[in-house]
Amino acid sequence: MTYRLIKDLIAYKIKFGSGFEKELKKIVDLNTCSEQKLLDLKEKEIVLQFRNAFENSKFYKNLYQSHGLTIDSVKNLSDINKLPIINKSIVKKNSADILTKSRLMVFKAYSSGTTGTPLQVYRDFSSTIKEYAYGHFFQQMHGYHLGDPVVSLRGVLDRNTVSYFDKSNNVLYISSFHLGADEIGRIHKMITDFQPKVIKAYPSSMHILATELYKANLELNIPLAFTSSEVLHDFQREIVEKVFHTKIFDWYGNAEQTVAFGQFNDSYYHEFPLYSHTEFADNHLITTGFINRAFPLIRYKVDDIIQLAPTSNGACVVQKIEGRDDDYVILKDGQRIGRLDLAFKKINQLLAAQIIQNTVGEITVNLVPDKGFTKLDSTQLEQNLRALLGTDCRIRFEKIETQGLIRSHRGKFNLVVSQIEKK
Repeated sequence: MTYRLIKDLIAYKIKFGSGFEKELKKIVDLNTCSEQKLLDLKEKEIVLQFRNAFENSKFYKNLYQSHGLTIDSVKNLSDINKLPIINKSIVKKNSADILTKSRLMVFKAYSSGTTGTPLQVYRDFSSTIKEYAYGHFFQQMHGYHLGDPVVSLRGVLDRNTVSYFDKSNNVLYISSFHLGADEIGRIHKMITDFQPKVIKAYPSSMHILATELYKANLELNIPLAFTSSEVLHDFQREIVEKVFHTKIFDWYGNAEQTVAFGQFNDSYYHEFPLYSHTEFADNHLITTGFINRAFPLIRYKVDDIIQLAPTSNGACVVQKIEGRDDDYVILKDGQRIGRLDLAFKKINQLLAAQIIQNTVGEITVNLVPDKGFTKLDSTQLEQNLRALLGTDCRIRFEKIETQGLIRSHRGKFNLVVSQIEKK
């Protein structure tokens, strides 16, 4: 038995051992609870997390006392409104003081840091196992079971390795750095021979693979696709589902472990029981995580802009995750314009696009066109952008290959790449 195989087997036993099974059973049981029972349980979790933070976190004790709060200030769910809202900037400055236990008992994790300054947070073993359990519960609800053959494009391989098969997990890892035209035939054969039931990836990695397969007149048959960690754009979903003959279900969460939503057959994102408590204000989620006692984040504002489903009726059901606050273009008058994915809808002969801004009032739109892309499509796209950005914004179009799309060092994709220093 090789060292890598032994390592994979140990990792599997830790990740999906008795602790995982216990947490998964809890979540399955919670999913059958009545709304009132879940509400009662959530109220208990709110009180427990508040008291944990007040008693064991230097940051929270100082913060709450400065607002005139005591250990008995939160006794029910409505009392949470007494607590101040915190954000990424506050957490970044106070991460060590937020901890409720020794740093020897936790390990570091980082947000994606699309602005170049990733947020450092802390997790312990318990919160990590709970995170695995919630993620698996979501995928299990759609038909995936441990041991099913999976293709993963999650970027765990370096630029020198095209693929790796993890026998313990039955996962074929494909490097997201090798999805170009020169390797696409080999990758297609590798995946076809493996016959996966599931593919897991960042939306952008899945989209690049689908685009290169499409250009090479190749297809796959993978029943389930799970995406996470990025905004899933409509143009990405369309080509992936077409080329892979699949159905995508998107997971929305964060490194801070304060929010977890899964997409279901109604296309909406639904919360998972007792992962967290979410409030909605000014197109953002205000979140209180339950699974991480070591690094509690209470009434934490998430950067992403959220659109609630029209049928929410007081519950937090999300129709669309529109992107982060910094996914915008700055016009000459200082106005910031977001939701630019709307401009690319119904441009049928476009495989991919990305907006680059280096100068205020000017953008470059990088396009990966399909064979049938014409001047008429380009004109329509410009008209769509003008409707959002106005006539004073200078727009330049460039045709590129898929590999020319800019991604972060972790392989993540933003529709808008702003290289203007934010004030």
